Amino acid sequence: MTDAFLALVADALAEAGRDVDVDADLLTIDVASSAPGGRVLAVVRPLARTVTFYAVHPRAVPPQALAAVCELAVRATNDLFTAALELDLTTGAVAARCAVVLGDVEPPVESLGGLLEAAVREAESTAAAYGDPVDAVVSGDRSPAQAAADVRRAPLEALQDEVAELGGGPAD
Repeated sequence: MTDAFLALVADALAEAGRDVDVDADLLTIDVASSAPGGRVLAVVRPLARTVTFYAVHPRAVPPQALAAVCELAVRATNDLFTAALELDLTTGAVAARCAVVLGDVEPPVESLGGLLEAAVREAESTAAAYGDPVDAVVSGDRSPAQAAADVRRAPLEALQDEVAELGGGPAD
């Protein structure tokens, strides 16, 4: 038997346009995604009425790079407002995590879908922003501090590139 809250979350994600694959036994939902790896895992906690989304980096961190990637995860999470970058020290799995806590709130399915979709997008964008930096730290090409700074600068650099493409620039 499927849990009612799990079914509600799956319906809301589908209503928001996501393809979902529900595992009623594990209370999880695989959400089709543009994130590296092609999916986001939703862990549903019916008693807490919480859904936590994980966009998992496609490659595990080797043991020799765990300390450096752990430093990057701490630096990243310090810079993030609504998501976290986490590292499982046992498996080497890196994931961007974003949670939605409903508690006693009973939003309509359409509103719930929008809220959950925003959380999925946050997990996806965090995973995308930190994917290459995680790999650069693992390979030794960047220090954790350099990789974190790269991610902080990326939006400004993207904006500067857009302005340059439009032929604009700083006012003289």
